[in-house]
Amino acid sequence: MLSKLTTAREIAYDSFTEVMEQKKSPQEVIDRLIRRSGQSLKRSDRSMIREIVMGSLRWYSKIYWIVQNSASRELKQASPEVRAALILGTYQIFYMDRIPDRATVNESVEYVRKKGQAHAVRFVNGILRSIARRAEYFAKPDKETKPIEYLSLQFAHPEWIVRRWYRRFRFDRVRELLAANNRTPPWSIRINQMKVPSDHVQDFRARLLREEKVHSDRGPLRSCLYLKSAPDFSAGSLFSQGYYTIQDESSQLIANLVAPEPGELILDACCGPGGKLSHLFELAQGKAELTGIEKDSRQMSRVVENLKRLGHEGIRLVEQDFLEYRPEKKADKILIDAPCSGLGVLRRHPEGKWHKSPSLPAAMAVTQRELITHGLSLLEKGGELIFSVCSFEEEETTDHLAWLQQTYGDTIEVLNLSKRIPEYYGRFVVRQQLLLIYSGNKDFMDGFGAFILRKR
Repeated sequence: MLSKLTTAREIAYDSFTEVMEQKKSPQEVIDRLIRRSGQSLKRSDRSMIREIVMGSLRWYSKIYWIVQNSASRELKQASPEVRAALILGTYQIFYMDRIPDRATVNESVEYVRKKGQAHAVRFVNGILRSIARRAEYFAKPDKETKPIEYLSLQFAHPEWIVRRWYRRFRFDRVRELLAANNRTPPWSIRINQMKVPSDHVQDFRARLLREEKVHSDRGPLRSCLYLKSAPDFSAGSLFSQGYYTIQDESSQLIANLVAPEPGELILDACCGPGGKLSHLFELAQGKAELTGIEKDSRQMSRVVENLKRLGHEGIRLVEQDFLEYRPEKKADKILIDAPCSGLGVLRRHPEGKWHKSPSLPAAMAVTQRELITHGLSLLEKGGELIFSVCSFEEEETTDHLAWLQQTYGDTIEVLNLSKRIPEYYGRFVVRQQLLLIYSGNKDFMDGFGAFILRKR
């Protein structure tokens, strides 16, 4: 009797294949395939899909190495569906103890069969059963003589990322960074302060527990909560009613650096998907003159959707490349949350390890300087430019400050940003001028870099 391939596992395997072959965003692919299935999946099924896909992406290269050592032929010669069955099957065997190995093997085999590749059934079945027995040990590179190769394999990161960080940090610190990237990130949310004032947060936590059975912990930021289980995104949920949005604590600090005031003209230069723009609206209590600029139509659609869900009105949106944007009036403040390498958020976006290239940080730094230069030209005298990236790479953070001081001299001032954020986060401020958050910090925050310029 054939085992049944569940909808949840089929979506997970199809999602992984599309993410790896087409370099797509995992969550966007998962959401689309769930909608296409036409089935109303339970929260537990949705959580399982996400865990299988994201976990397999985190540990991809190490799992690939295990599978390849267990196979009699090169995996790169197999079809994407066969590779997905082997990678995701192995992930479940090694990292998801609550799922029986037999069910994992059988459904992986049935996935290959359903994809019209019956000729590969014995191949997939044999390898996964061998891995489930944990019958063989494969020697890793020596930690002392080949530290980069060892770290790359042990923590499933491309060698170019390990080599980049090994040049900057000692062995133990690199190991911490890599290990942190492979931990499942917490569900960090930002409470909509237009609906839940800061003195009502405890009441909101109680409501979250009572209505949706979700426990939460408070973060040092008043707006931040950490959920102990996945949120409910269904129609009628607190999320769908706009009581909160998903946003990492590091990202929430950036709007605090802008410190929007009522009446100020503020530009958000790269506003998609709208997290920081909506936060600026809340901090200014809807009384700042906000303009969000975004060139990507899909991202702009997400901005519109998020602002509507949160109930934020009166924000001007412009679908245009910021480098081509020429407003009639100079701005008081400009937030440039710039396109970047994203190497600070690999924990949240593990696909980035396999989609990105070694040349990316330097290439992004060129674009970032163009954005900064254009932003400064649009500022009023005395106005402020707040620059941030979800990266702690030198090209995208410290090198920019050196370039700015050399290029602009005393026509700009680098502000002390310690006064803009709660004292608790002072440990992340370098020489009072640069917010630099590394992955693997004890607060489990994403990696970020930011600074503030004032135009004299």
